[in-house]
Amino acid sequence: MRKPFDLMDQMGRFAADRKLSLTAPEAKDVFAEHVRQSTGMGLADQALLHGQRTEAMFEALLVSLGRFKLLTPEDGGRVFPEGEFLAPDFRVVLADGRQWLIEVKNVYEADAFGQRRSLMNRAYHDKLAAYASATRGELKLAVFWARWSVWTLVSPERLMNADGDLELDMAKAMTVDELGALGDMTIGTRAPFRFRLAADPARTKPIGPDGETTVVFSASQLFSEDREITDPVELEIAWTLIQHGEWVEQEPTPIVDGDNLLAMEFSWAPREDDEGKGFGFIGRLSRIFARYYAAHTLEEGSVIQLRAPLRPNWFTPLHEHDHQSKALPLWRFTLQPNYGGATDAPPPPGEID
Repeated sequence: MRKPFDLMDQMGRFAADRKLSLTAPEAKDVFAEHVRQSTGMGLADQALLHGQRTEAMFEALLVSLGRFKLLTPEDGGRVFPEGEFLAPDFRVVLADGRQWLIEVKNVYEADAFGQRRSLMNRAYHDKLAAYASATRGELKLAVFWARWSVWTLVSPERLMNADGDLELDMAKAMTVDELGALGDMTIGTRAPFRFRLAADPARTKPIGPDGETTVVFSASQLFSEDREITDPVELEIAWTLIQHGEWVEQEPTPIVDGDNLLAMEFSWAPREDDEGKGFGFIGRLSRIFARYYAAHTLEEGSVIQLRAPLRPNWFTPLHEHDHQSKALPLWRFTLQPNYGGATDAPPPPGEID
């Protein structure tokens, strides 16, 4: 069992503030009541829950992308001199040695096409920037646009207005997004994906006059178009894209021979095929991860967990550009920021989550 370092630190601060001895008989009960009241307030505060969930999701996203040398929370303690500095949420050391100090924000706007929010004023930015400068880091702002399940990462000082405030909309944020430096990319592949369940002929009954049968499946196969995917790494990639990507599940198709059911086939394809060429974008890794995270932490829009199971280096195989596959062809697109010509851009592809 891990020693309760964090909990004892909180109890120590609680006791010091109230001039209460840690060894006093009532100390545990008084602190336990404080924890009960505080957690009750926290669980009733949806903005707080969504904010903490988003912060935990960003950390887990970077762990899955795996494109860093070091990642650590930065804002866990006090900073002195008080009032001069503000620690951002995370420190990330990139492969090339650059150090990014990243503050994370959650933005939810009900209007799907009105994604704009005031995110920083000058005083808030200056304290974050002072901390980054003192610790030889670059300040970045990660924003999760929850209405669209879209992540963006920007350099805030390059977007602030004449008053030193930062009001940002999702469209502009996407044109200057820097998350590609940490491994984010958009994935395209051939369509459709097809999952086939083969019936066991010895244990599957013929289809009756009413169209019904009893079936026992004995084998399964996954295809990209007509190519069977057998490599374990490629199977993992394909199932990730199927489960959390943006392609749409089609109606199941029975494969029959006379009155015998041979197999059932399930397929996934883009909403709009590229002129019937069989190619389609299936999603951006950060958005795919947001769907995975939502499946483990949200229920009907409410937060039920702050953290999902970590998937270290989950997307690492997608970064191996020398890997060639005949069964699962992949197109990988990394966005480069364009601060010089940032203009309004259309919303990302796919449905509104």
